[in-house]
Amino acid sequence: MSSSEADDAVSVRAMRRDDMPAVHRMIHELAAFEGMPRGPQLSVRDLIEDGFESSPSWFFGLVAERRGAVAGYALCSRAYSSWTRRAFYVEDLYVAPEQRARGVGGALMRELCQMALAAGVHRVDWHVLADNAGALRFYARLGARDLAASEGRAALRLDRERIEAVARGALLPAP
Repeated sequence: MSSSEADDAVSVRAMRRDDMPAVHRMIHELAAFEGMPRGPQLSVRDLIEDGFESSPSWFFGLVAERRGAVAGYALCSRAYSSWTRRAFYVEDLYVAPEQRARGVGGALMRELCQMALAAGVHRVDWHVLADNAGALRFYARLGARDLAASEGRAALRLDRERIEAVARGALLPAP
């Protein structure tokens, strides 16, 4: 490997507390890319509290660096499947635009899958926007399955307002 190739190498490591400002900025970049720039409602302090001061942590993550700068990140959590046992859920996999198609996403996913094997994880799940063609091509190269196509699964969510309503027993009328 030449010195210029070594300088351009991607390294992946566990997220640290001091990465949170860069991760927070990239979360907002991802939201803007997805057409939801006002979507993220968390602060750097929230990330530090939830990832490094809570026990257990609400998330774990990886950062990819190139030339000493954060080039991308994966924000993940542990999950459990009643079918396969241990699982990881990837909330975000983001690579800075200028770093795309340069091995950053692959390095993040390779490290995540190595962690999954070490932890006895049997599956890694995530969502991607249906119109994100670049990401879909990348995930297809990994061998990822589209659960909507293969299992007919829909992704569902209760937001905070509905969580509170359901907790009070306030269900909506049947459709």
